[in-house]
Amino acid sequence: MGGRTGVAWASRALRLRIPGDLGRTAAAAVLVGAAYYLGARLGLSLSLVERNVTPLWPPSGIALAAFLILGRRVWPGVALAALAVNLPISTGPVPALLTAMGNTLAPLVAAIVLERIGFRRQLDRLRDALAIVFLGALASMTISATIGAVALTASKGAHGLAGAWVVWWTGDAMGVLAVAPFLLCIPLFRELEPWPAARRLEAGVILVLTIVLVSWTTRTDVALLFLVLPLLGWASWRLQLRGAAPAALVASLIATWSASRGLGPFAGKSLLEQMLTLQAFNATVALTSFLLAALVTERMGFVRALMTSAADLEERVKDRTAELKAANDRLRREVDHRLEAQQQLTREEARTRREHQIAETLQRSLLPDRMPDIPGLVVAARYVPATADLHVGGDWYDVIQLRDGLIGLVIGDVAGHGLQAAAAMTQLRMAVRAYAIHDPSPVAVMTRLHGLARELPMAEMVTLLYVLYDPDTGTVRFTNAGHPPALLIDDESTQYLDGGLAPPLGVLAHWDYAEATQRLRPGATLLLYTDGLVEKRTLSIQDGLDRLLAEAGGAEWSDLDALCDHLLSSLPEPGKVADDIALVALRPLAMAGTPLTLDVPADARMLFQVRHALRRWLRESGVNARDAGEIAIACGEACGNVVRHAYGATPGDMHVEARLVDGSVELTVRDHGRWRKPADRGGGLGLTLIHGLSDSVDIDSDPEGTTVLMRRNVAAGGEK
Repeated sequence: MGGRTGVAWASRALRLRIPGDLGRTAAAAVLVGAAYYLGARLGLSLSLVERNVTPLWPPSGIALAAFLILGRRVWPGVALAALAVNLPISTGPVPALLTAMGNTLAPLVAAIVLERIGFRRQLDRLRDALAIVFLGALASMTISATIGAVALTASKGAHGLAGAWVVWWTGDAMGVLAVAPFLLCIPLFRELEPWPAARRLEAGVILVLTIVLVSWTTRTDVALLFLVLPLLGWASWRLQLRGAAPAALVASLIATWSASRGLGPFAGKSLLEQMLTLQAFNATVALTSFLLAALVTERMGFVRALMTSAADLEERVKDRTAELKAANDRLRREVDHRLEAQQQLTREEARTRREHQIAETLQRSLLPDRMPDIPGLVVAARYVPATADLHVGGDWYDVIQLRDGLIGLVIGDVAGHGLQAAAAMTQLRMAVRAYAIHDPSPVAVMTRLHGLARELPMAEMVTLLYVLYDPDTGTVRFTNAGHPPALLIDDESTQYLDGGLAPPLGVLAHWDYAEATQRLRPGATLLLYTDGLVEKRTLSIQDGLDRLLAEAGGAEWSDLDALCDHLLSSLPEPGKVADDIALVALRPLAMAGTPLTLDVPADARMLFQVRHALRRWLRESGVNARDAGEIAIACGEACGNVVRHAYGATPGDMHVEARLVDGSVELTVRDHGRWRKPADRGGGLGLTLIHGLSDSVDIDSDPEGTTVLMRRNVAAGGEK
């Protein structure tokens, strides 16, 4: 079979490789059968013994390659083609049928054996090359040789059985060694990295030189056939299987054709001498080409893997070093801030200010004056003091934005009221922030808080519930030190999260804390509260918990502020708040399928939260990682321009909106400031980067502000 016919067959066959489709399988079988028939006609034209035993039988290699590439389901095409080839040249239908059966069974058995041992058709390992030589060619082809030789001699007499078997076996084996590697290398031109122009030119020169050299050596009486071996070695070393297999096939075909015509070194020799010379040449050419190619490919793979591992290790060491340095810097800054705050408190106490002024100062520092703006989350909180004269008690809460987008929620209760309880609460609140920044896991934070509570000079009991929420996974991890359990309000059920329980802080000398995990779906609400919400003089604590469960789960609360106000108005007795009450409610918003809308302060500290929310929305919307990363970079540049140029020294806000429209992401960044002139503010690189990462960018500036609209065509889950 010619080279162009083989390429066309393999390309069509690869396009038909869809398992389970009967029509496509039948079409593939027809194409394989046609290729088999053409290869057989070529092989018969190269016969040395009669017209049905040839020293090079290409159909055996065609059949084996078809089974390895397309699967064994195309065997009917091989069988029918083999029968069509053997009927005209056999003495009857029975010998033809037996020969066709042997020609089909041998490559089929070879394919099964090779698949069982983990053979890879890329021939990129030495073990694969050895397997196709010894199992695919030498061992399996004994089946077709035995059946064919027996059928041939049975129909024409027992004379010459051994000679026919040897020629048949070597012809089938040479067909596998010469043709199968060539056909197996054809898919590699599409699967592997394309050659550069210089490499393609080199491959063409090698192929032309092979044709010229073999054609010349087969026209001269001097035995110079083996001069082609260095050329094949060069092809194997430089081009591997894709360059060596075509050159080896061309060399074998030209040599076999010359032998069948009695030309050059084959002229005037006996049949045995011709067979020995030809098969020695074909075997040497085939083994030299693809064995060396497999060895070189395997070695190059080892080198690439080693280089990749070394580069990856170096990069991971750099990343880990940078992470540790950043964590150490953050911890040092937090410790410095804490020391500074403690020194400031000491100075204020030394001035002997009145207790009421100290109480007001503590109150402002203990409770957040506003909830943080966290994209993708809704947070609401309430605090009702029992000691209305000082407005300071032992109940407190906090919402902490941590690294990697994690959110820490903490609510605690220091027994008692007044300045002593507030002072203990201050230290615990600051410690929670410091510990959470260092290691946000619930067990680590609670263990360190327990040690701190043991050292604090106070007699009050401290209960605390610490929750760590991961927006990327929707997972809530928590540990509870003697505090009322958190309440999960979901459409499916409303339940208390009573896992991760432990005694109050500082009560025991040592305690091994454990954490519990809960899934928090988008739209569900997590409610943290102190015991003042559920305690009532005339009711048990269990009755109070049951009342909270009924009030919170009795209706759908789309507004968290409305939920908090409802609980504060329905559960405590009006005008009789005996204990402090603190509430914190958190609800993640569903992001996939809806536009992303963020309204945040134009502050550089918010850029990480904006990028994190945008990446999460892009991921949940099915946008692939590469597009998502570049869109996030463009958004960061646009938001950074707002922070730097829109408002100057005055505070302001920015609006970020993202939506999917007909396979494109439309990203809008809007501000209400007045930008300085380009000559005054400098820069311009950020806008250039935005244009480079977007398919289109529209910028609209007016007295009301500036709007940047970026569009980026995206592909879900794959390459753009």
